[in-house]
Amino acid sequence: MTLNVAYGEDWDPVFRTVSGPLSRRQAAARDASGEQYVVVLRREGRSQPVAVLHVARAQGYFGIWAYDDRGRRTREIDLRGLEPGRLFLRHLAQWRYDTADMAEFAADAGRVLTDLYPDGRGRKVCEPKGRGGGSMHTLPDVPAEQRRLPAREFGDWAWVAALATDEPVPSIVHEAPETDRTPLLPTPSPAPSWRPPAPLRPRHLTETFTPGARFSPPYAGPVGPYLVENVIDAGPLRLPTGRVVACDPGWNSPVEPFTVAVPPGEYRVELAVAAYATEYDGTPIHLEDYTAARVLVSEKPTDTWELALRPGEDPRALRDGEFFGFDVDTGTGCFVDAAAAERLTGRADTVPDVDLPTDGILVLDDPESGGNLIAYPSGRGDGTYPVWIGRDTEGAVTCLVADMLILRHRELLS
Repeated sequence: MTLNVAYGEDWDPVFRTVSGPLSRRQAAARDASGEQYVVVLRREGRSQPVAVLHVARAQGYFGIWAYDDRGRRTREIDLRGLEPGRLFLRHLAQWRYDTADMAEFAADAGRVLTDLYPDGRGRKVCEPKGRGGGSMHTLPDVPAEQRRLPAREFGDWAWVAALATDEPVPSIVHEAPETDRTPLLPTPSPAPSWRPPAPLRPRHLTETFTPGARFSPPYAGPVGPYLVENVIDAGPLRLPTGRVVACDPGWNSPVEPFTVAVPPGEYRVELAVAAYATEYDGTPIHLEDYTAARVLVSEKPTDTWELALRPGEDPRALRDGEFFGFDVDTGTGCFVDAAAAERLTGRADTVPDVDLPTDGILVLDDPESGGNLIAYPSGRGDGTYPVWIGRDTEGAVTCLVADMLILRHRELLS
């Protein structure tokens, strides 16, 4: 099999054309500087591409789309450069089109989605009849030797076609000489429409703890805007080691502390409450949500935010909108020092009684370590929630915020 190679700033998956064509020299320069570009591989005698490779080396991202002879995408391969010399297979999606006229990504197109994680975990979802049919969730069946592949240098593209088609590595890869390339556009092309996968980013965290701040309503209809109604002082959190754990206090499984510690000490914990007005059957209703919990480490303004991570969690492995967080199964979250976590979590008395006049807050002490645990209602209940670390202009930690992901989907109102 002979492959023809072309480079560009972008690839239009609808019209299947290269936007902002690049010469080999220009593409190599982008690769060396970490700028993003695309590589289009075509087989001689076939109008549709075999595969399109999206490269963003600075972010360690290599994304492959495979195409059938009708121009439909049949496979997505998401590779990440998480360690020197190797690419990790983070995500594999495959679509099956049973008829020649079935549209790309049709609702009834069978598909298999596989997610893999560097720590060996993973999941596989099979939907034989597409999104409209049933699904089966199992562990992935990708062998360990296929989860990590050798990293490739610029110009070594035969491996892309082999991954995209499951066919032998092409024997010939042809690149047009510099003097016979697709002409560059006479004017600068638009900014590429594609970008490397972006993990979840925080929104409105400072405003979440600002009484009086207003946000767009939670849904359409006769409902008022969200209003930050109250910031509850949950009391001091004692951190004898400064290694913070966020978890569901009702679970007794060990949870590792975050990799970023704070100076040992005592810090105030606050709960943000936002409310909105609505009605049911003509009766006005006032509803409140616990939107976030915060460990206030410093009174200085927060300048930047970052995702709190545990050992082994690599943000470069996250796909669009994903995050690492703590799991909740009892409708309750907590902050606790690592020295006290094992003794204070997983007990029968670690879930607050919401019927008591304590705002759903529970404080447990650990005399042995001198630390304590502060538990609080987790927003709208069970789920997985991120913790964000705030830093001031000098890089010192200002706070840790457990985000219940309620106000991040709302718009801030003036």
